[in-house]
Amino acid sequence: MVDTEHTFNAVFGLLGLLFAGAGVGMSVYFAHRLAHRRRALAHGLMAEAVCLETYTTRRRDQDGSTRTVRHAILGFRTFDGRDVRLDRTSRAPHVVGDVVPVRYLPDDPEHAAVVSASQGEPIELVLAVVFGAVFACVGLLFAATGFGIIDPSGMPPDSPSGITQVR
Repeated sequence: MVDTEHTFNAVFGLLGLLFAGAGVGMSVYFAHRLAHRRRALAHGLMAEAVCLETYTTRRRDQDGSTRTVRHAILGFRTFDGRDVRLDRTSRAPHVVGDVVPVRYLPDDPEHAAVVSASQGEPIELVLAVVFGAVFACVGLLFAATGFGIIDPSGMPPDSPSGITQVR
């Protein structure tokens, strides 16, 4: 006979581990992007990119509202003569012909960072790292609950009803 409660708990725990792994993966990915951007801004070569094209995309949120995102295709030439094209989202409206300063690492110019007036960390990347960490913690909580490491009901593990007799 199959013990459905233990099977459910094992599946619940494995899904929790899957969510935790996804959260860790997201955090590592966005932390890597953030570190790369900081390296490019701190140690990268300076170049002047030209806005070659602009376009907008519309995204529909879960509540049904739409959001417009601006994109700019930027082009620049590296120190060694390679032409590089970047597709960047931007809060600042760009028009074709605008000159946009960028910094790039010589071994990876395709991931150049746009130099903006505010040199603070982009809040979206920092929030993505935090979201990934919270996602991982929730996944670990589900895994610990599924595998019986913690019991959210507060019942002792030996007592199915939670009532213990004291003699």
